[in-house]
Amino acid sequence: MLKNFVAHYSLGYRFIGFLDDQITTFKEVEGAFMAPLSYSYELLKDDVHFILAIGNVDDRFEVAKRVMHIPENRYATIIHPDAYVDRTVKIGAGTYISANAAIMHDVSIGHHTSILTGSVIEYESRIGSFVNISPNATLCGNVCVDDISFVGAGASIIQGITLGKRNLIGAGATVIRDVADNSLALGTPAMSKPRKTETTLFNVFF
Repeated sequence: MLKNFVAHYSLGYRFIGFLDDQITTFKEVEGAFMAPLSYSYELLKDDVHFILAIGNVDDRFEVAKRVMHIPENRYATIIHPDAYVDRTVKIGAGTYISANAAIMHDVSIGHHTSILTGSVIEYESRIGSFVNISPNATLCGNVCVDDISFVGAGASIIQGITLGKRNLIGAGATVIRDVADNSLALGTPAMSKPRKTETTLFNVFF
């Protein structure tokens, strides 16, 4: 997705390849290269920027810990030209905002967070780092989503709600009360319970 997006819009970046944890040697594929994570040291010698294009937020966080040698200013923050982002919004390094997302006044967004197609984040909300806001999710204002959390497609979070760290909010859920750390919330109205986390395979896009 990000590869095609970068190729079709003039954002000041050019796609050159992937770093992938499953790759052990450097190789070229269709005009781009694939290389192991350790190749990031070599890339830092040039004017290369990175983005962690990993859907699983736990994996995204784990990869970031493995590439802590990459300075914050070498991560690209990418905003689709069809997104609306109010001028008062604060956005961290390595964050991606997709087409038709709407982010209203005085919202803050952390590092390495993905705000996906058609999602709405209303006024004065606080989104942490390593968060995924899935397509068509709605945060109704003054909502806090803590780090390493996933809000599923079409979920609605009513005004003033706090979602703790490492939460998973299911697709279509309607959250009407605060959700504690490390919880799974499902349904309308959403009911929460403790969740287990699993680490899966990952790759890094830059």
